[in-house]
Amino acid sequence: MEALVFPLIATLAGGFFLVRNIIHLTNKQKMMDYLETSPKAKLWVNKFGIEKTASLTKSIFLPLGCLVGLGLLFVGLRGLYIYLQYA
Repeated sequence: MEALVFPLIATLAGGFFLVRNIIHLTNKQKMMDYLETSPKAKLWVNKFGIEKTASLTKSIFLPLGCLVGLGLLFVGLRGLYIYLQYA
């Protein structure tokens, strides 16, 4: 049963991050709201300004986040497949 915990967490986290990043990529208003309210994003906004941060976020950070989400989703689903195959 313990072997099932990590694949479940990885699958759920990967799905969550992937959906959230895709929503922010497709909806500029949600991305801008996040950049204006998030404490982590405020560091970037203070350093580069809101427009440069939005440009970096759309071109680098969100696609990278989608790849990380896909990776987590893949690892989690693969772990679930292996667990269910040998259970």
